[in-house]
Amino acid sequence: MKITFTIPGDGDLNIKTGQTIKFGDPLFQKSVTVNKIVNLAKELRIKPDKIFFSLKKMVGDIINKGDLIAENKSLFLHHLYHSEYSGVLKEINHYNGTITINVKGEPDKDSYCCAYFQGEIINIHNRKITLKVNNQFSFALKSASQDFGGLVFLVKKDHSERESIHDIDNKIIITDIISEYQQSKFEALGAKGFVTVNP
Repeated sequence: MKITFTIPGDGDLNIKTGQTIKFGDPLFQKSVTVNKIVNLAKELRIKPDKIFFSLKKMVGDIINKGDLIAENKSLFLHHLYHSEYSGVLKEINHYNGTITINVKGEPDKDSYCCAYFQGEIINIHNRKITLKVNNQFSFALKSASQDFGGLVFLVKKDHSERESIHDIDNKIIITDIISEYQQSKFEALGAKGFVTVNP
């Protein structure tokens, strides 16, 4: 069976067509940005409220490392500021004479989103993924986040209530009906979410 869905966000996908993906595999890397503040008034040796007259770039402009950002010419002096960073000009502050450049930061462990599904990647186009799966079940949900999914734990009518943290942790509980006691117990054992036939 094939299912098609869109991956939310704007990060770089870590998957390829033909790849078999499992729950928890790295799916995509979220964009990490950092704001770099440059004191243009100090660099150009001018008053903060005069930086606007020296700027060669405006808010929203894409800046490459080495681009001329500002220039201050006078009869005896000529000061230039070339960008030390590549990014987007985010802010011009005329009160303190600074500009803010939004640059791509270094990824960390929290910038990766893991797969909440498993199967074989058939096609990827504009973050729209076609996935070949062995089994597919559809449920009407009251509410769910965009990345709701994962391993499941099926609670049968005659279950023994001897579930351990290893059975429940980070899994979606599927059952016909759930009592408040069971829900609290499963949440304490680390359940990721619940799917029930009867609320």
